[in-house]
Amino acid sequence: MNDFIIRPAKKEDASQVAKVQVETWQYAYKGQLPQEHLDKLSIEQRTKRWQEILSDQKEPRNTFVAETDNHIVGFCSAGPCGDEDMDKKTGQIWALYVDQHTMGKGVGSALMEKSLDYLREQGFTKAILWVLVTNDKARKWYESRGWSCEGKTKEEIINDTPTNDIRYFRKF
Repeated sequence: MNDFIIRPAKKEDASQVAKVQVETWQYAYKGQLPQEHLDKLSIEQRTKRWQEILSDQKEPRNTFVAETDNHIVGFCSAGPCGDEDMDKKTGQIWALYVDQHTMGKGVGSALMEKSLDYLREQGFTKAILWVLVTNDKARKWYESRGWSCEGKTKEEIINDTPTNDIRYFRKF
C-alpha cells in the first residue's frame, strides 16, 4: 500500500484520529487490558481530547497522519521526551497507531520515519518510546526497525486501568 500520504495533523482531523486510536486500542490490546476498559473507550471523548491537542500543537511537538482517499488510517505523535531521567537531546514517540485493516502495509513504518525525521530536524539525537510489556507484536515490530529495549519499566494508570510499560530507545 503506497497510495497514502503523510502530513501534519490538523484540528479538523480530531474525530478521525480519535477513531483510529480507540479502534486500534480495542483491537491491539484485546487480552492485554481489561475488556471492560476497552469496551468503555469513547471516540467522542477522544475526539474532544484530540481537538485540544491539535489546537495547541506547536513545535517541537507534532502529530502526523497517514491519509488515503481523505480517510485517516494512522497517526504518530512525536516531540520532546517526557522522562526526567533523559537529557534534552532525547525526543519521544508519544503515540503510533494504525487502523487494523491497514496494518502490515507500510503505513506504520512511513509514519515512524516521518516522525523520526521530524525529531532529527528539531535537534534531537535519540528517541524513546513506551510500549506495553505484554505487547509482543509491537515490541517485535519496533525491534525490527532499530529500536532497542532499554529495560526500564513503569506502571501507568490510564482511565483507572493500570498498565505496565517498558521503554525502548533509538539513536540517530
